[in-house]
Amino acid sequence: MMPEENEEIIESAEQIPPRKSKNREEIERMLERIGVSLDNRINIVNLDDGEKHLFDDYTQAMEFMKGKKGRWYVTTPRARYNKEGPLGR
Repeated sequence: MMPEENEEIIESAEQIPPRKSKNREEIERMLERIGVSLDNRINIVNLDDGEKHLFDDYTQAMEFMKGKKGRWYVTTPRARYNKEGPLGR
């Protein structure tokens, strides 16, 4: 595969809008009702020195990782408790 072809594939993939399953949408609505939201960013942590970075999508995170040394951990989106949520805590 030529480098130009690879770039075209990456650009095409970025144009595809993310779709959530009905189950995921239902779970997100339920969490929102109890005051929990999902942080959709990808978190990358260097396990050797604690360096942390946040990215909007997996493609950006992998671009950042090119050429990096050490032990890195990539996390998926995480849940956050909203203090001002409907539970009033």
